[in-house]
Amino acid sequence: DRYFGWFDQKSQRIRVQIVPREGTASAPKHFLARLNAWLDGAESQPKIRDSVWFVLDVDQWSRASIDELDSVCRQTPDWHIAISNPCFEVWLNLHTGPLPAGLEDCDALKTLLGARVRGGFHPNTVCPMIEQAIQYARDADTHPDQDYPDGMQTKVYRLAEGMLAVLGKNWKW
Repeated sequence: DRYFGWFDQKSQRIRVQIVPREGTASAPKHFLARLNAWLDGAESQPKIRDSVWFVLDVDQWSRASIDELDSVCRQTPDWHIAISNPCFEVWLNLHTGPLPAGLEDCDALKTLLGARVRGGFHPNTVCPMIEQAIQYARDADTHPDQDYPDGMQTKVYRLAEGMLAVLGKNWKW
């Protein structure tokens, strides 16, 4: 929420709507149910050129459930999926540099982020480095034509590229 919310404040051309999770229901199938319920609301109808992005980790979900969500996205115009493997901290760390070899889990990624960014993650510190994160993520992506990333990789750079295309050059204030 805090990461994407930071970009929401940068321009009137971009609006980030986080569809909140209900309790512990965060499996990919619940993403779809919550989104559909949210889209049924009168004020939340997507406008022309709106995009829906599902941002998720793979650390708790089966590949089959993620592939099911990916399939729905591929069949629905302007719906996309941005997956981090194993967790979102892959993406956050790439704001500060490439990932060192040998990392194996989310705890190691959280420790690394704390070592790289004084005080750990804060949007004002990390988010301005998004262009660097995009480049590191794209360079590390061993299968750019696929939606499911290999271990210690992320596809969030695709969403980031789209956000920066909408924000233009005047977002760094």
